[in-house]
Amino acid sequence: MDNNAAGRTADKTKANIYDVAALAGVSYATVSRYLNGHPNVSKSTAARIDAAVAKTNYIPSASAQSLARQRSHIVALIIHGESEAVTRDPNIMTIMATANKRIAQEGWQMVTVMADGDTGVNNITRMIASGFADGYILFTLEKGDPILAAFDKRQIPAVISGTGFKDNVPCPSVDVDNTSAMSDLIRHVLHPDPDHRRIHPAYISGPLNMPGAPERLTAFINTVTEELHPNYNLPISYNDDWLRETGAAAVRRWHDSGVLDGVDAIVCANDTLAAGAVEELHRLGRHVPEDIAVSGFDNSSAATSTMPQITTVDQHMEMRGEVLADIVIKKINGIDSPRTVMLPTELVVRQSA
Repeated sequence: MDNNAAGRTADKTKANIYDVAALAGVSYATVSRYLNGHPNVSKSTAARIDAAVAKTNYIPSASAQSLARQRSHIVALIIHGESEAVTRDPNIMTIMATANKRIAQEGWQMVTVMADGDTGVNNITRMIASGFADGYILFTLEKGDPILAAFDKRQIPAVISGTGFKDNVPCPSVDVDNTSAMSDLIRHVLHPDPDHRRIHPAYISGPLNMPGAPERLTAFINTVTEELHPNYNLPISYNDDWLRETGAAAVRRWHDSGVLDGVDAIVCANDTLAAGAVEELHRLGRHVPEDIAVSGFDNSSAATSTMPQITTVDQHMEMRGEVLADIVIKKINGIDSPRTVMLPTELVVRQSA
Protein backbone atom coordinates (compact mmCIF):
# COMPACT_ATOMS: atom_id res chain seq x y z
CA MET A 1 0.00 0.00 0.00
CA ASP A 2 1.38 3.46 -0.87
CA ASN A 3 1.73 6.19 1.77
CA ASN A 4 -1.18 8.23 0.39
CA ALA A 5 -3.51 5.22 0.58
CA ALA A 6 -2.39 4.53 4.13
CA GLY A 7 -3.15 8.14 5.05
CA ARG A 8 -6.62 7.88 3.55
CA THR A 9 -7.30 4.70 5.53
CA ALA A 10 -6.15 6.36 8.74
CA ASP A 11 -8.41 9.34 8.11
CA LYS A 12 -11.43 7.05 7.81
CA THR A 13 -10.76 5.54 11.23
CA LYS A 14 -9.58 8.71 12.99
CA ALA A 15 -11.11 8.99 16.46
CA ASN A 16 -13.52 11.79 17.28
CA ILE A 17 -14.52 13.42 20.54
CA TYR A 18 -17.46 11.01 20.94
CA ASP A 19 -15.03 8.07 20.92
CA VAL A 20 -13.05 9.73 23.71
CA ALA A 21 -16.21 10.41 25.72
CA ALA A 22 -17.43 6.81 25.35
CA LEU A 23 -14.09 5.34 26.42
CA ALA A 24 -13.77 7.72 29.37
CA GLY A 25 -17.37 7.06 30.43
CA VAL A 26 -18.35 10.76 30.41
CA SER A 27 -20.47 13.03 28.22
CA TYR A 28 -19.26 14.85 25.13
CA ALA A 29 -19.74 18.14 27.02
CA THR A 30 -17.37 17.05 29.80
CA VAL A 31 -14.64 16.13 27.31
CA SER A 32 -15.19 19.40 25.45
CA ARG A 33 -14.96 21.46 28.66
CA TYR A 34 -11.76 19.70 29.74
CA LEU A 35 -10.03 20.00 26.36
CA ASN A 36 -10.93 23.69 26.19
CA GLY A 37 -9.43 24.45 29.58
CA HIS A 38 -12.53 24.81 31.74
CA PRO A 39 -11.69 24.35 35.44
CA ASN A 40 -14.84 22.48 36.56
CA VAL A 41 -13.62 18.97 35.72
CA SER A 42 -12.49 16.74 38.60
CA LYS A 43 -8.99 15.26 38.70
CA SER A 44 -10.27 11.69 38.37
CA THR A 45 -12.40 12.61 35.35
CA ALA A 46 -9.50 14.51 33.78
CA ALA A 47 -7.29 11.45 34.24
CA ARG A 48 -9.85 9.22 32.48
CA ILE A 49 -10.14 11.67 29.60
CA ASP A 50 -6.33 11.90 29.26
CA ALA A 51 -6.13 8.11 29.16
CA ALA A 52 -8.90 7.91 26.54
CA VAL A 53 -7.22 10.58 24.40
CA ALA A 54 -3.95 8.65 24.51
CA LYS A 55 -5.58 5.30 23.75
CA THR A 56 -7.61 6.59 20.79
CA ASN A 57 -4.85 8.88 19.47
CA TYR A 58 -7.46 11.61 19.36
CA ILE A 59 -6.11 14.91 18.02
CA PRO A 60 -8.39 17.91 18.73
CA SER A 61 -8.93 20.08 15.70
CA ALA A 62 -7.61 23.59 16.26
CA SER A 63 -10.49 25.04 14.26
CA ALA A 64 -13.02 22.94 16.19
CA GLN A 65 -11.55 24.12 19.49
CA SER A 66 -11.75 27.70 18.31
CA LEU A 67 -15.40 27.24 17.35
CA ALA A 68 -16.15 25.50 20.64
CA ARG A 69 -14.90 28.52 22.57
CA GLN A 70 -17.34 30.73 20.64
CA ARG A 71 -20.38 28.51 21.16
CA SER A 72 -23.38 29.57 23.16
CA HIS A 73 -24.13 25.96 24.19
CA ILE A 74 -27.78 26.75 23.55
CA VAL A 75 -30.17 24.66 21.43
CA ALA A 76 -33.43 26.39 20.53
CA LEU A 77 -36.67 24.46 20.16
CA ILE A 78 -38.79 26.52 17.76
CA ILE A 79 -42.51 25.73 17.76
CA HIS A 80 -44.62 27.40 15.09
CA GLY A 81 -48.37 27.29 15.57
CA GLU A 82 -51.24 29.01 17.31
CA SER A 83 -50.50 29.37 21.01
CA GLU A 84 -53.67 27.57 22.11
CA ALA A 85 -53.03 24.61 19.83
CA VAL A 86 -49.41 24.37 20.97
CA THR A 87 -50.09 24.49 24.70
CA ARG A 88 -52.90 21.93 24.44
CA ASP A 89 -50.94 19.43 22.34
CA PRO A 90 -49.59 16.64 24.60
CA ASN A 91 -47.15 15.52 21.88
CA ILE A 92 -45.36 18.87 21.91
CA MET A 93 -45.08 18.79 25.70
CA THR A 94 -43.51 15.31 25.57
CA ILE A 95 -41.02 16.30 22.87
CA MET A 96 -40.10 19.41 24.83
CA ALA A 97 -39.43 17.47 28.04
CA THR A 98 -37.36 14.64 26.54
CA ALA A 99 -35.36 16.87 24.18
CA ASN A 100 -34.52 19.16 27.08
CA LYS A 101 -33.34 16.19 29.18
CA ARG A 102 -31.05 14.94 26.39
CA ILE A 103 -29.55 18.39 25.80
CA ALA A 104 -28.99 18.91 29.53
CA GLN A 105 -26.98 15.66 29.57
CA GLU A 106 -24.45 17.43 27.35
CA GLY A 107 -24.22 20.32 29.80
CA TRP A 108 -26.08 22.61 27.39
CA GLN A 109 -29.29 24.60 27.72
CA MET A 110 -32.47 24.27 25.65
CA VAL A 111 -34.68 27.31 25.20
CA THR A 112 -38.18 27.08 23.73
CA VAL A 113 -39.48 29.77 21.40
CA MET A 114 -43.04 29.89 20.03
CA ALA A 115 -44.02 31.73 16.87
CA ASP A 116 -47.67 32.69 16.41
CA GLY A 117 -48.44 34.80 13.35
CA ASP A 118 -46.28 36.84 10.95
CA THR A 119 -44.64 38.95 13.66
CA GLY A 120 -43.44 35.86 15.46
CA VAL A 121 -42.03 34.41 12.22
CA ASN A 122 -40.12 37.62 11.47
CA ASN A 123 -38.71 37.80 14.99
CA ILE A 124 -37.56 34.19 14.92
CA THR A 125 -36.03 34.57 11.46
CA ARG A 126 -33.95 37.50 12.77
CA MET A 127 -32.99 35.48 15.84
CA ILE A 128 -31.75 32.60 13.67
CA ALA A 129 -29.73 34.98 11.48
CA SER A 130 -28.09 36.51 14.58
CA GLY A 131 -26.59 33.16 15.64
CA PHE A 132 -28.56 33.09 18.89
CA ALA A 133 -28.21 29.31 19.28
CA ASP A 134 -25.74 26.65 18.18
CA GLY A 135 -28.53 24.48 16.78
CA TYR A 136 -32.29 24.29 16.31
CA ILE A 137 -35.07 21.73 16.75
CA LEU A 138 -38.10 22.66 14.65
CA PHE A 139 -41.69 21.67 15.34
CA THR A 140 -44.12 23.13 12.86
CA LEU A 141 -47.87 22.73 12.65
CA GLU A 142 -48.12 23.87 9.07
CA LYS A 143 -47.07 22.66 5.63
CA GLY A 144 -44.75 25.06 3.78
CA ASP A 145 -43.80 26.83 7.01
CA PRO A 146 -42.03 30.16 6.22
CA ILE A 147 -39.61 29.61 9.10
CA LEU A 148 -38.00 26.81 7.09
CA ALA A 149 -36.73 29.38 4.59
CA ALA A 150 -34.38 30.74 7.25
CA PHE A 151 -32.47 27.43 7.10
CA ASP A 152 -32.59 26.98 3.35
CA LYS A 153 -29.48 29.00 2.45
CA ARG A 154 -27.60 28.79 5.76
CA GLN A 155 -25.45 25.96 7.04
CA ILE A 156 -27.10 25.93 10.48
CA PRO A 157 -27.36 22.70 12.50
CA ALA A 158 -31.09 21.91 12.59
CA VAL A 159 -33.57 19.02 12.63
CA ILE A 160 -37.33 18.98 12.11
CA SER A 161 -40.06 16.85 13.64
CA GLY A 162 -42.27 15.36 10.97
CA THR A 163 -41.89 14.45 7.30
CA GLY A 164 -45.51 14.76 6.20
CA PHE A 165 -44.30 17.61 4.02
CA LYS A 166 -41.10 16.02 2.68
CA ASP A 167 -40.69 18.38 -0.27
CA ASN A 168 -37.61 20.59 0.06
CA VAL A 169 -37.18 20.32 3.82
CA PRO A 170 -33.77 21.95 4.39
CA CYS A 171 -32.59 19.72 7.26
CA PRO A 172 -32.85 16.15 8.58
CA SER A 173 -36.27 15.08 9.84
CA VAL A 174 -37.66 12.56 12.33
CA ASP A 175 -41.08 10.93 11.90
CA VAL A 176 -43.05 7.67 11.72
CA ASP A 177 -44.72 5.84 8.86
CA ASN A 178 -48.18 7.36 9.33
CA THR A 179 -49.69 5.46 6.41
CA SER A 180 -48.66 1.97 7.52
CA ALA A 181 -49.43 2.62 11.20
CA MET A 182 -52.92 3.96 10.48
CA SER A 183 -53.67 1.08 8.11
CA ASP A 184 -52.79 -1.47 10.81
CA LEU A 185 -54.98 0.36 13.31
CA ILE A 186 -57.97 0.44 10.95
CA ARG A 187 -57.69 -3.27 10.22
CA HIS A 188 -57.84 -3.94 13.94
CA VAL A 189 -60.89 -1.68 14.35
CA LEU A 190 -62.69 -3.44 11.50
CA HIS A 191 -61.70 -6.94 12.68
CA PRO A 192 -60.98 -6.82 16.45
CA ASP A 193 -61.34 -10.62 16.66
CA PRO A 194 -62.27 -13.51 14.31
CA ASP A 195 -65.93 -13.39 15.34
CA HIS A 196 -66.38 -9.63 15.16
CA ARG A 197 -66.52 -7.47 12.04
CA ARG A 198 -67.37 -3.77 11.75
CA ILE A 199 -68.53 -2.59 8.33
CA HIS A 200 -69.60 1.06 8.68
CA PRO A 201 -66.60 3.16 9.78
CA ALA A 202 -66.39 6.97 9.78
CA TYR A 203 -63.33 9.22 10.01
CA ILE A 204 -62.55 12.46 11.88
CA SER A 205 -59.58 14.14 10.18
CA GLY A 206 -57.04 16.64 11.43
CA PRO A 207 -56.06 19.72 9.38
CA LEU A 208 -54.72 18.50 6.05
CA ASN A 209 -52.09 21.25 5.88
CA MET A 210 -50.36 19.77 8.93
CA PRO A 211 -47.77 16.96 9.10
CA GLY A 212 -49.19 13.44 9.22
CA ALA A 213 -52.83 14.35 8.57
CA PRO A 214 -52.93 13.70 4.79
CA GLU A 215 -51.19 10.32 5.15
CA ARG A 216 -53.58 9.17 7.87
CA LEU A 217 -56.64 10.20 5.86
CA THR A 218 -55.32 8.44 2.74
CA ALA A 219 -54.67 5.31 4.80
CA PHE A 220 -58.27 5.36 6.02
CA ILE A 221 -59.75 5.73 2.53
CA ASN A 222 -57.50 3.10 0.96
CA THR A 223 -57.75 0.54 3.76
CA VAL A 224 -61.52 0.77 4.16
CA THR A 225 -61.97 0.57 0.39
CA GLU A 226 -59.76 -2.51 0.29
CA GLU A 227 -61.32 -4.22 3.31
CA LEU A 228 -64.96 -3.41 2.58
CA HIS A 229 -66.59 -2.32 -0.69
CA PRO A 230 -65.23 0.26 -3.15
CA ASN A 231 -68.64 1.95 -3.32
CA TYR A 232 -69.01 2.36 0.45
CA ASN A 233 -69.93 5.98 1.17
CA LEU A 234 -67.27 7.11 3.67
CA PRO A 235 -68.46 9.61 6.29
CA ILE A 236 -65.47 11.94 6.75
CA SER A 237 -65.30 15.06 8.91
CA TYR A 238 -62.68 17.58 7.71
CA ASN A 239 -61.44 19.95 10.42
CA ASP A 240 -59.18 22.93 11.05
CA ASP A 241 -57.62 21.71 14.31
CA TRP A 242 -56.91 18.65 16.47
CA LEU A 243 -58.88 19.69 19.56
CA ARG A 244 -61.16 17.63 21.78
CA GLU A 245 -64.10 19.97 21.12
CA THR A 246 -63.67 19.40 17.37
CA GLY A 247 -64.03 15.62 17.74
CA ALA A 248 -67.18 16.15 19.80
CA ALA A 249 -68.60 18.59 17.24
CA ALA A 250 -68.08 16.09 14.39
CA VAL A 251 -70.05 13.41 16.26
CA ARG A 252 -72.80 15.91 17.05
CA ARG A 253 -73.15 16.91 13.38
CA TRP A 254 -73.41 13.27 12.35
CA HIS A 255 -76.03 12.70 15.01
CA ASP A 256 -78.09 15.71 13.96
CA SER A 257 -77.97 14.69 10.29
CA GLY A 258 -78.77 11.00 10.97
CA VAL A 259 -75.39 9.78 9.69
CA LEU A 260 -74.41 8.43 13.11
CA ASP A 261 -77.21 5.85 13.05
CA GLY A 262 -75.39 3.98 10.27
CA VAL A 263 -71.90 4.11 11.87
CA ASP A 264 -70.34 1.32 13.96
CA ALA A 265 -66.78 2.68 14.25
CA ILE A 266 -65.15 6.13 14.32
CA VAL A 267 -61.46 6.36 13.43
CA CYS A 268 -59.85 9.63 14.53
CA ALA A 269 -56.64 11.25 13.29
CA ASN A 270 -55.36 11.77 16.83
CA ASP A 271 -56.19 11.03 20.46
CA THR A 272 -57.64 14.42 21.39
CA LEU A 273 -60.19 14.19 18.57
CA ALA A 274 -60.98 10.66 19.72
CA ALA A 275 -61.41 11.73 23.35
CA GLY A 276 -63.91 14.38 22.26
CA ALA A 277 -65.76 11.81 20.14
CA VAL A 278 -66.04 9.37 23.07
CA GLU A 279 -67.35 12.07 25.40
CA GLU A 280 -69.98 13.22 22.89
CA LEU A 281 -71.12 9.66 22.20
CA HIS A 282 -71.67 9.23 25.93
CA ARG A 283 -73.71 12.45 26.04
CA LEU A 284 -75.85 11.09 23.21
CA GLY A 285 -76.48 7.82 25.07
CA ARG A 286 -74.24 5.68 22.83
CA HIS A 287 -72.02 2.98 24.33
CA VAL A 288 -68.35 2.66 23.38
CA PRO A 289 -67.40 0.18 21.97
CA GLU A 290 -70.68 -1.80 22.08
CA ASP A 291 -72.58 0.63 19.83
CA ILE A 292 -69.69 2.48 18.20
CA ALA A 293 -65.95 1.75 18.50
CA VAL A 294 -63.53 4.69 18.63
CA SER A 295 -59.79 4.83 17.93
CA GLY A 296 -57.15 7.57 18.03
CA PHE A 297 -53.51 8.04 17.08
CA ASP A 298 -50.39 9.11 19.11
CA ASN A 299 -50.82 7.30 22.45
CA SER A 300 -50.80 10.66 24.19
CA SER A 301 -52.24 11.39 27.62
CA ALA A 302 -55.59 12.12 25.93
CA ALA A 303 -55.95 8.41 25.12
CA THR A 304 -56.13 7.50 28.80
CA SER A 305 -58.22 10.50 29.89
CA THR A 306 -61.58 8.91 29.00
CA MET A 307 -63.52 5.82 29.96
CA PRO A 308 -63.14 3.54 28.16
CA GLN A 309 -59.51 4.27 27.37
CA ILE A 310 -58.74 4.68 23.69
CA THR A 311 -57.19 2.18 21.28
CA THR A 312 -54.45 4.06 19.46
CA VAL A 313 -51.00 4.01 17.82
CA ASP A 314 -47.94 4.75 19.95
CA GLN A 315 -45.48 6.80 17.92
CA HIS A 316 -43.07 7.09 20.87
CA MET A 317 -42.95 10.85 21.24
CA GLU A 318 -40.58 10.53 24.19
CA MET A 319 -38.12 8.77 21.87
CA ARG A 320 -38.66 11.43 19.21
CA GLY A 321 -37.57 14.21 21.56
CA GLU A 322 -34.38 12.35 22.42
CA VAL A 323 -33.59 11.55 18.77
CA LEU A 324 -34.23 15.14 17.64
CA ALA A 325 -31.86 16.44 20.31
CA ASP A 326 -29.22 13.83 19.52
CA ILE A 327 -29.25 14.66 15.79
CA VAL A 328 -28.79 18.39 16.32
CA ILE A 329 -26.04 17.87 18.93
CA LYS A 330 -24.13 15.64 16.53
CA LYS A 331 -24.60 18.12 13.68
CA ILE A 332 -23.20 20.93 15.82
CA ASN A 333 -20.10 18.77 16.24
CA GLY A 334 -19.77 18.02 12.54
CA ILE A 335 -21.35 14.55 12.55
CA ASP A 336 -24.08 14.03 9.95
CA SER A 337 -27.22 11.93 10.43
CA PRO A 338 -29.49 10.26 7.87
CA ARG A 339 -31.73 12.69 6.00
CA THR A 340 -34.83 10.98 7.39
CA VAL A 341 -35.04 8.96 10.61
CA MET A 342 -38.20 6.84 10.86
CA LEU A 343 -39.14 5.76 14.37
CA PRO A 344 -41.09 2.57 15.18
CA THR A 345 -44.81 2.56 15.97
CA GLU A 346 -46.90 0.19 18.03
CA LEU A 347 -50.60 -0.64 18.04
CA VAL A 348 -51.98 -0.12 21.56
CA VAL A 349 -55.27 -1.99 22.02
CA ARG A 350 -57.50 -0.67 24.80
CA GLN A 351 -61.19 -0.92 25.59
CA SER A 352 -62.60 1.62 23.06
CA ALA A 353 -62.13 -0.62 20.00
